[in-house]
Amino acid sequence: MPQYFGKLQKTEQPWSTIGSVESINKTDRTFHFNCGETSLNLSILAPNLIRVRMSPTGEFKSRSHSITLADEEWEITPFEVRETDEKIEIETAQITISVKRDRASIECFDKSGKPFASDCDPSMGWRTGATAGWKRIEAADEHFYGFGERTGFLDKLSEVKTNWTIDALDYNSLSDEMYQAIPFYIALNPDRAYGIFFNTTFWSQFDIGAQQPGVLRMETRGPELDYYIIYGPEPAQILATYTQLTGRMPLPPKWALGYHQCRWSYDSEDVVRELAKQFRDRAIPCDVIHLDIDYMNGYRVFTWSPKRFPDPAKLIADLKAAGFKVVTIVDPGVKYEPEGDYEVFDRGVENDYFVRTAEGRLFHGYVWPEKAVFPDFLRPEVRQWWGELHQNLTDMGVAGIWNDMNEPSIAERPFGDGHQHIWFPLDAPQGPESEGATHAETHNLYGLMMAKACSEGLQKVRSGERSFVLTRSGFAGIQRYSSVWMGDNQSQWEYLEMSLPMLCNMGLSGVAFVGCDIGGFAENATAELFARWMQVGMLYPLMRGHSAISTAQHEPWVFGSRTEKICREYMNLRYQLLPYIYTLFWEAATTGRPILRPLLYHFPRDRATYHLYDQVLLGPSLMAAPVYRPGVEHRAVYLPEGTWYDWWTGECYHGPTHILAYAPLERMPLYVRGGGIIAIAPVKQFVSEEPLESLKMRIWPGSGEWTLYEDDGHSFDHEKGVWATTNYKVYFEGEKIIVEIAAREGQFLISEREVIVEVVGVGEQRFTDDGTVRRLTFG
Repeated sequence: MPQYFGKLQKTEQPWSTIGSVESINKTDRTFHFNCGETSLNLSILAPNLIRVRMSPTGEFKSRSHSITLADEEWEITPFEVRETDEKIEIETAQITISVKRDRASIECFDKSGKPFASDCDPSMGWRTGATAGWKRIEAADEHFYGFGERTGFLDKLSEVKTNWTIDALDYNSLSDEMYQAIPFYIALNPDRAYGIFFNTTFWSQFDIGAQQPGVLRMETRGPELDYYIIYGPEPAQILATYTQLTGRMPLPPKWALGYHQCRWSYDSEDVVRELAKQFRDRAIPCDVIHLDIDYMNGYRVFTWSPKRFPDPAKLIADLKAAGFKVVTIVDPGVKYEPEGDYEVFDRGVENDYFVRTAEGRLFHGYVWPEKAVFPDFLRPEVRQWWGELHQNLTDMGVAGIWNDMNEPSIAERPFGDGHQHIWFPLDAPQGPESEGATHAETHNLYGLMMAKACSEGLQKVRSGERSFVLTRSGFAGIQRYSSVWMGDNQSQWEYLEMSLPMLCNMGLSGVAFVGCDIGGFAENATAELFARWMQVGMLYPLMRGHSAISTAQHEPWVFGSRTEKICREYMNLRYQLLPYIYTLFWEAATTGRPILRPLLYHFPRDRATYHLYDQVLLGPSLMAAPVYRPGVEHRAVYLPEGTWYDWWTGECYHGPTHILAYAPLERMPLYVRGGGIIAIAPVKQFVSEEPLESLKMRIWPGSGEWTLYEDDGHSFDHEKGVWATTNYKVYFEGEKIIVEIAAREGQFLISEREVIVEVVGVGEQRFTDDGTVRRLTFG
């Protein structure tokens, strides 16, 4: 290619590719294909799950920091083998995998013989510093979702996605690398769906038909190709298997589902007390107040400012009495302070817990406390030490921890000096010395392992109580340890619009407990933008308002009475929906289902949903079509197949159809599927304000079924069977609507309460809930 615009010509190093199959060895789950010096392993882990590993040298390594369930922990899967001169076919109960002998390429087929996740030619290859695999994009209507934290629209076809965690300050719709690196995607077309998890912690990248249409390339700077193929045929089955592979979220404390208020920074005890007073005086629900970096003494982690927070234990106790929990930020950078009597630094140096360069020097960079050193969270003894340090905070009453700057975000000079971001030297040793890993391999794991240290530490120091952990950075499997927010967004309409596909793709990547900063972190929101954002934020699994130090205040009451009233109404609605939302969290914890779902999740055969990014489902029944542009009072809404009811008016529609919804500033369009069952609680100012003495089950005419989950909301007793579930079913019987309520299951005891069953537009019945079977007739 000739030189253009000053860009010099480039010649890429050619790829070496895998050769033909020379011999095969087989165990009860793994096929080892000997391809000369190259080895190819196929492991059958489940009827819909295949692991593929290719090593150019013929050697495979195991690492203690692997985040996937080990192969031997999967039950043995039956399969049949057929061999010919051309290929080897392996058939499970759900799929067939074919390996060609002449070039060791893989093809996958569903039971009807339709291909998916099949190799191109070449299939797998390597060159200096890189290993890659190429897959066919099977059809023009195949679309790609997930990829972790991503900006832009929902479908990622024809894009390039890089997996390398960075501090993505000022990100926009064209940004590539982000705070989270999750190398997993779901491919969907009207016939079937599959997922691929690229099991590499090194820098990696997906090219989804951008360079070569019809070809998906996955490339890593690691020494081998290692990935899992997960067959659907729908997204729900893919996520169930993927989260079995990488782990599922624990059930959080119920208070974490309430509203969180945050700012960089509420910088003194007096400011925090006034903030709490305003929420209660104005009857605006709130459960959590976050303290950013200014609560610390000189930004030293695990300390308190003696001037601005002179008695944190009393402050937190007073807040607790008013129904507030406190979450404090903790960054990984430890102030470099020899002879400063700073115990965290002293103990870390004494035990050699901080990252060193390949030459053995203590690595340092600059963050909030200026010169800082960084724990090596890849080492289990360092994680244990770090986790136990949280007792300095929990002894004061802190209920949750917010991990920030953990990509890690480091500068080469003090923050005020026009700094540039750096990271640890790529050859810096990390993890157990015996494994010989470097930062090139573990960079993407730094935030994940910090969150793991925090989560496991809190479980020890807050014995018997669930804790809340929030992280900015992470890797695949982060859902096991932490919730996630989408970093430093901006108070602009496009960021409100972008929040829904970002959060939905995180949910499709196995991370269900997610949110964006309501109102935007940087710059100043207008009253209209803040009101619309609070309506959308009511749907976020993590509902947190947050703003930066350089902005105007962003609390709900600072924008005037109209905006305050709108915020109160939608925050009240969030609290009313908590029995429904808490059940969705239970589903996520037990099955891997997202909480916030794109329409394609429930309607994967409907092509109209494939690009639909600005409508979402909260669980299976409640659909929102938010407004994300200024001055807009009407918007088009797509209603998929079935019967749909307007939440506000009860008006009935029959899909598939498009409608024009009226959406003045006070109204976010909401719809419920026919047969939808949603539990509604009385409005509260905080989750534990009073026992649940009354529960309304709102049911919309149609056929549907839903299970309500309940437990004490704060302990780990649910892991011992102390929970309760109640199944509700609705259906037509002639002209009548029947609601069947099954006997309550589980060991959690529920105090006597009134249950109101409302069939919307038909009528309601009341009874005292004693957990027995009931059959109600309406109409």
